[in-house]
Amino acid sequence: MNKSDEQFDEKLTNHFKARKARTILSHAQQQALKHSVAQKQPKKLGFALQLTSLTCALGLLAFIVLNSNNVINTAPKTVLNTIDIHDYSFITTHEIDQTGSYASAITQQKRALDTQLANDLRRHQQRHIEYGTLVKVDNDWYIASCNDEVLVQIKQSLLSDLKGRHAVESNINTGDMLAMAHNGKGQIVGLKHAGVGAKQCKA
Repeated sequence: MNKSDEQFDEKLTNHFKARKARTILSHAQQQALKHSVAQKQPKKLGFALQLTSLTCALGLLAFIVLNSNNVINTAPKTVLNTIDIHDYSFITTHEIDQTGSYASAITQQKRALDTQLANDLRRHQQRHIEYGTLVKVDNDWYIASCNDEVLVQIKQSLLSDLKGRHAVESNINTGDMLAMAHNGKGQIVGLKHAGVGAKQCKA
C-alpha cells in the first residue's frame, strides 16, 4: 500500500469509530427501547387473532349459506319409485348378453339425441345438392360425401325407385364424382355426374 492509501484508510477508521461512539445508546436508552418493543408485541398478536377469528367466522357463514341452498352435499337421486330417468344425461347399462358375456354400454338420453337429430335435419334440409364420390357398388351404392365426411349408403330399393323415375344418370361408375339432389325433406331425389366444375371434393 502506498502512503496516501494508508492515510485514507486511517481517516476512514477514525471517522467510523467517532460515528459509532456518537450512535451507541446509553443503558437507559436501551432499556426504554426494549420496554416499548415489548408493549407493541401484544397489540400485533391481538390484531392477528382478530383477523383469524373474522376469517373463520366468514368461512362458517359461507358454509351455512351454501349448505342451506343445497350447493354442498346435494343428496343423490336414489329414492325408489320417484326416479325420473329423464333427469340424467347418460345411462350406463350393465347386463349379461345372450352369449353369457358381461356387457356394459353408455346410452345418451333421448332428448339429447332428439336435439342432435333436429339440428342435423335442419342442416340437411338447407342444402339441395350434395357432392360425393361413388366408392363402392354392390346391391347398394356407397358415396363418400364431400360434406361432413359422411358415407352415404343408397339402398337398392331407392336406386330402383329413382331409376324408374329416370332420376339416375346412366354410365355412372365407381370413382365418379356425383351430384345428389335433395328435396326439402332431405331425401335424395336424383343422382347424376357432378360435371366439369366439381371434379374433386374440396379439402
